[in-house]
Amino acid sequence: MAACAVAVAVAPAVAEVSVAGIIGSYEVTGTEADGQPYAATGVVDVALAPSGALELQWDNGKAVGVGQMIGDVLAVSSSAKGRIQILVMTVNPDGTLSGKWWRRTDRGSKGTETWKKK
Repeated sequence: MAACAVAVAVAPAVAEVSVAGIIGSYEVTGTEADGQPYAATGVVDVALAPSGALELQWDNGKAVGVGQMIGDVLAVSSSAKGRIQILVMTVNPDGTLSGKWWRRTDRGSKGTETWKKK
């Protein structure tokens, strides 16, 4: 009987990021949906809600949202002036978060943000 070798590819494990490690205030830079840079640096505050979800507030409540960690990705739904946004942010090895966002009613899909803990 001949020996048979089987190769199995294993995907690398996604690092679990602690929700507690995400809580805090961040300096925000990024681009609008049309790709233009933000006019100024903003602030996003991340807190833990009683439900276990993350609550987010940009620039003292001008926009609010709720988020959930999935591995090393933070998925957020937010609202500002009646417009809904979705953000998908990756937690980077240096502790920053970066990703893309989309807003209903905006043309373009070049919205980005980078968050650096204050």
